[in-house]
Amino acid sequence: MAGVGPRPSRRIAPDRTVRRRREWQDTRRPAWVMWLSVVCLVGLVVTVVALAGSDRMSRPQAVNGDMLGPDNSETVDEYLVRAAASVQEAQETQDAQDAPRWALVTPVTPAGPGELAEIFSGMPDLRVSTLMAGESRWQVPEPADGHRREDVFEASREQVASSAGVGLDDPSLDVLGVLVHATPADLRTLADRPGVLAVEALPPDAAYGRFGLRPVTVADREEIR
Repeated sequence: MAGVGPRPSRRIAPDRTVRRRREWQDTRRPAWVMWLSVVCLVGLVVTVVALAGSDRMSRPQAVNGDMLGPDNSETVDEYLVRAAASVQEAQETQDAQDAPRWALVTPVTPAGPGELAEIFSGMPDLRVSTLMAGESRWQVPEPADGHRREDVFEASREQVASSAGVGLDDPSLDVLGVLVHATPADLRTLADRPGVLAVEALPPDAAYGRFGLRPVTVADREEIR
């Protein structure tokens, strides 16, 4: 027939509802992925709860058995003998003669900054860590360039006095014991100095914070003969 040609194509508008449903199905994860996520979440919660209730996380770490200072069961004279033996043993242990270790230095009398500076004079390799006075303990840094140990001790005493609300001359600030980190040779040098009552050394593998500390108190010193 004349005038008859191909019929023009008709464009069918897409069904948006069907398209959205198909797109959602394409992006949907398999059911096993969801259940795996749930199991992992539950496991995480159980782990957190268990750690929160464990002794290691909820309680202070206990000391590993080492102790610096006199035991409750011994006299001060007995402690002085034991402390001297610890330094001697440190020097005689061939495999650890040069290994620094923690030690407690006890002044003859409760000491102020000047007396402490005299005790530790001329020992640049020794590390003074903690001062103990009465019930107070405070860590001290090593002196910066151009400063002396006495400057550090005085600054620490001023800070503690200010915090405690007492004067700088208050006897409660006098130091009863000093925690140091030093080689056996330096500890022997300290033990022989006139202002030192005792030096007690720990084994070289003793870790900071894992041993107890008990200085020789003023009352203990009255037992010394």
